Amino acid sequence: MKFLLTFFLGFILMLTSCTDQDKEEQLKKREEVLLIKEKEFSAKEKDYESLIAMRDSLQERVYTIDTVIVSKIPENIIGKYNGKMICTESNCSEHVIGDSRSDIWEVSQEGVKITNKNGGEKIYQATYSSTEIKLTSELNSTTSTQSVITLQIPIENTTRIKGMREFTGNNCNAKFSVDLEKIKN
Repeated sequence: MKFLLTFFLGFILMLTSCTDQDKEEQLKKREEVLLIKEKEFSAKEKDYESLIAMRDSLQERVYTIDTVIVSKIPENIIGKYNGKMICTESNCSEHVIGDSRSDIWEVSQEGVKITNKNGGEKIYQATYSSTEIKLTSELNSTTSTQSVITLQIPIENTTRIKGMREFTGNNCNAKFSVDLEKIKN
């Protein structure tokens, strides 16, 4: 009977040790799968970081190129202009397609001042490049509107400048064609 009891206990130990070995193999397989997934994730992470570095370097290059191109506005552009804007697109209640307005535009190295018929003035910050002047109105606490005007600098020495104005604010957008004619002194 002792022999039978010893044999039975040995058999049970042998069975339990087999299941532990199966579990160990399952754990090893899971670890291998996890290692493969970690390597794949690491490779994707490296790709992502290299893409971010490439994007940053491209943005930096564009900025560097812009700062090289940006210079003083040509002397023949500085001065006063009669400006005419005509609304070409609008979903705003205060701007209707076909509306026109005439203002006096004063272009200087610091920016552009637009004076309307009633004497109201609006100052725009200017960014210059070799082909265009980009004017941006300043946002402040009293207004929630933004206006961006892009003027094409003429290649030849001319007294006319053309461009576009985009107005956004008050849940609407409007576009205007801009035509400036230099005032002769």
